[in-house]
Amino acid sequence: MSLKELATKLYPTFIENFNKFPSAPCRVFISASNMKERAIVRHAVDDSPENAWNAALNALNDALNKKGGLNPSILRADWVISSKSMTWAEFINLVKHTRRNWFRHGIALENYRLAFMEQELNAHLVFYDETQVKPQGDFRKDRADACCRHRFGCDFPELADSDEVEMFETFAVFIQSGMDAPLTITGKGENSGRRDTPKGDSEFFLKLARIGGNHLARQCDKKGKFTYGLYPCDATIVPSYNSLRHFSTLFSMSDVYSTYGKLGGMTLGKAISRGFEYGIKKFVRYRKLPDGQQAAYIEDRGQLKLGSNGITIVALAYWSKLQRTKKYIPLMRALARGIFTMQKNNGSFVHVLNAEDYTVKDEFRVEYYDGEAVFGMMRLYDITKDPELLKASERAFEYFIATDYWKSYDHWLSYATNELTMYKPERKYFEFGLNNCLPYLSFIYERDTYWPTLLELIMAAYKMLCRMKTMPEMADLLERVDWDFFHKALNRRAERMLNGYFWPEMAMYFEKPETIIGGFCIRHHAFRVRIDDVQHYLSGFIAYSEYLKNEKNKAIALSVKRTDEE
Repeated sequence: MSLKELATKLYPTFIENFNKFPSAPCRVFISASNMKERAIVRHAVDDSPENAWNAALNALNDALNKKGGLNPSILRADWVISSKSMTWAEFINLVKHTRRNWFRHGIALENYRLAFMEQELNAHLVFYDETQVKPQGDFRKDRADACCRHRFGCDFPELADSDEVEMFETFAVFIQSGMDAPLTITGKGENSGRRDTPKGDSEFFLKLARIGGNHLARQCDKKGKFTYGLYPCDATIVPSYNSLRHFSTLFSMSDVYSTYGKLGGMTLGKAISRGFEYGIKKFVRYRKLPDGQQAAYIEDRGQLKLGSNGITIVALAYWSKLQRTKKYIPLMRALARGIFTMQKNNGSFVHVLNAEDYTVKDEFRVEYYDGEAVFGMMRLYDITKDPELLKASERAFEYFIATDYWKSYDHWLSYATNELTMYKPERKYFEFGLNNCLPYLSFIYERDTYWPTLLELIMAAYKMLCRMKTMPEMADLLERVDWDFFHKALNRRAERMLNGYFWPEMAMYFEKPETIIGGFCIRHHAFRVRIDDVQHYLSGFIAYSEYLKNEKNKAIALSVKRTDEE
């Protein structure tokens, strides 16, 4: 659509909402993007909102014409609704006490001659210094110069400590090609910059997961290899690769695929198949054992990782059940034998072997590997009912219980515990599952970063708790659960994760918006979008969607029961 067409549709909504949230004078920013390159932003200040709109829109039109008459597909209008003046020294001190990329205000200089919205500043990493170990922000003059040149054609001014700046918040409306009507952006703080969303809508979260799954499908090339990751502020491709994350991504994609009907998800399904074929050819290494059987391992740069074997089985088992195929069972059994060779007599595991000679490289690498290994064995047990898989999993849990392994609060352990208790519903395993989650609820609730694995952890625990409710002998264990806070924590986690999604109205300010739309980011790591980052969001949102459906159905059933009783 042309700028004029989008502006004609957006202007009435701008005026309507400005009258609800007026400011004097009107300080409006209008942003436009074709989603192939970074948004162009122009702003204006006037006592009249109509005049401010026209001035900013005319300036934007001139800028688009200078780029060859660029036709935008999204148009967004922000206006200042609150502001606060301070010195430059005070402002920098505030930035240095805020988590990096968590500064959620715009700034204006020289009485709004120069002004930048929060989205522009963060998309240029103006307050992110990767050379510093500290998690707080810092001012990067070189990036501020780049941001200022993009907007105003000049470097960011040199400011003295005593110079005055104005920090502001905005309300916004936007429209995108294909939308029936404009949407509003009313969020503040951590919800700043993205659209208002419905509460408790299971289909909404399922839709986001499907969009994310299709994003991953686009990252999977014709051979089945993924574009591993992207730093969207400058569109830099992450150059490395990781076999474990290759297969864990296929697990989450399979999770998304399972939500489609028979006629849906064809593109996603083809990408999953390509991904498995590539991964198996590229990473699987076989070894003949003394008893003549074949063990298999996932090799990655000369290393054989326990977790890689586990998560590859998880992914293959899920896909095999969805496709109703036995094609991968021999490989999964060989991978399980690889896990067996890495398990010690006390039930613990060696984490990493040298691929060259199968000697121990690392006794311990990361706590994720143990949960992934047991999760994989239990998912294969679900298919084959091989007692050796169950026995190895129980031995592992004996070690986990004896060593208080739950203190790692690991999402893969939560998955594994839920699986094990389906087949061995013993008190000690349920206790372990509760310990792996309940003491961590406050952290899950309070943590400001999006940390999507926390939602996976609590949702796997929720599934286990639902089964415990049907078991009278577990009633005393359930008394440990503060149900109000449990629900509060998981809802807060899911809502926070919405801010890690690359909504179009957020993506438009980055270097190549179309490459990140539908993806999910890690904000405090320079908005990184890596396949495993996306993966954890998808699995968490699918489980959360199921949770919302379940809770809604229970509420309806309770309401019907009360009506009948009356």
